[in-house]
Amino acid sequence: MEMMHIGIQSDVIHARERGREIARSVGFNLVDQTIIAYTISELALKLISFAEKGHMTIRQLCYSKGEQASGVEVRLFDHFRGPSRIQQQWLDKFAADLELTHDQLRGTMITFRKWIHSEVRYSTPNCAAGEE
Repeated sequence: MEMMHIGIQSDVIHARERGREIARSVGFNLVDQTIIAYTISELALKLISFAEKGHMTIRQLCYSKGEQASGVEVRLFDHFRGPSRIQQQWLDKFAADLELTHDQLRGTMITFRKWIHSEVRYSTPNCAAGEE
């Protein structure tokens, strides 16, 4: 996991580039790499437009333990303690999984995940007795 403090424009550029590198290393195609980088960039730009700054973490995800990385998770922490200032609607179309939480102590936390769509894996079906 990589944590980046977002306070100035160069932090936004670094976060976007690092997100694209992680997406490429996981195996996302060019379009998905661009979508991930764009979403990271927009979230980071929202952070520097506020008086209170924040930080962001980016990490690779696996479907299950021991498997190869198959997704990316980005978490944004807005240190503002008032009501959430980040709108969820525009994020819905870019993320496969999205969570937005807010509390008075930690501020707003946005978590979005994007998964690589892979072919369906078939294995021997598990059948109950008499269901062959």
